Amino acid sequence: MKILKKIGGTLMLPVGMYIVMMILCYANGKMFFGTWAMWKTLSVDIAVSITCALGIGLQFKCGRFDFSGGAIMLIAGILAGNIARDSGNNVLLMVVLALAICVVLSLLVSFLYVYGRLPIIIATIGMAMLYESITCLLYNGTGVNLVPNMTLRVFATFPMVLIPLVIAIAIYAFYSYFTTTGKQAVLLSNNQQSAVNIGINENKNVIISYIFSGLLFGLATIIWLTKSIHNASFSSLTTVGELFSNILPVFIGLMLVNFCGDTIGIIMGSITLCLLNYGLKAVFSNETGAAIATIVTGIFILMLNVVSAQGMNWIHMIKKAFKRKETI
Repeated sequence: MKILKKIGGTLMLPVGMYIVMMILCYANGKMFFGTWAMWKTLSVDIAVSITCALGIGLQFKCGRFDFSGGAIMLIAGILAGNIARDSGNNVLLMVVLALAICVVLSLLVSFLYVYGRLPIIIATIGMAMLYESITCLLYNGTGVNLVPNMTLRVFATFPMVLIPLVIAIAIYAFYSYFTTTGKQAVLLSNNQQSAVNIGINENKNVIISYIFSGLLFGLATIIWLTKSIHNASFSSLTTVGELFSNILPVFIGLMLVNFCGDTIGIIMGSITLCLLNYGLKAVFSNETGAAIATIVTGIFILMLNVVSAQGMNWIHMIKKAFKRKETI
């Protein structure tokens, strides 16, 4: 029974969302929903969502909000994409550069936080603004466009997109469950000072965690880079909003942690929200669908938070009400 309960709790959101969106699409004549072609297209969006969410979630579970991830991915994408294209469409070079640049830039953020002794919000926002300004100087601010390059956009197509996705999931799971630093993350997020007092080396924890989040952002960049055109950031903190749109699966993952753990929970959250966005954009026009999806997603997450926080109280109240009726 416990296994069935966990399986049911893990799958309830994506399966429920799939059924609701399928009914909505079929009622509006969109009979392609649920087809293999849809899943192949949606797999890229799901992969981007999962990899970005894992990168954010790794720091979030340590009690840190990292606002620099989007700017790190943008710099890595511009450099790796343009250099790989200029080097004869070298896919391996693009992958290596994306991973290396994301790790190095993430480490610089961790060094500022650790040795600059700044609050994490100030350190990461400051580095995000610095990195964004650098993107305006690279290649005269033209950004990167690899959409028509079929050689380099190989990891933004099915089934190759599964390679960076599976690696990202494996890295996150390895950090969370098989490293001392990952296991200490819960203690630091709950009470940082108490964790330090019992002997946990926070500085070491921060630096190691940023190496892993850098790898995750690098894998996310490999997919995200060739999925669409990416311009340099000429307005401050534009990359923050784009990246943090993928933090919602992290919240869902934390709600499902009792059923399946945060790794699978984040995956289920990403699939759920991607199905929601795809279904609404299929029924409505692209711009209207995107706006409606934003509103519905906000309401959906709010309802989930309320149910997660108060659900057990409601169940106890209902049980008490039934007991009173039976006694009467």
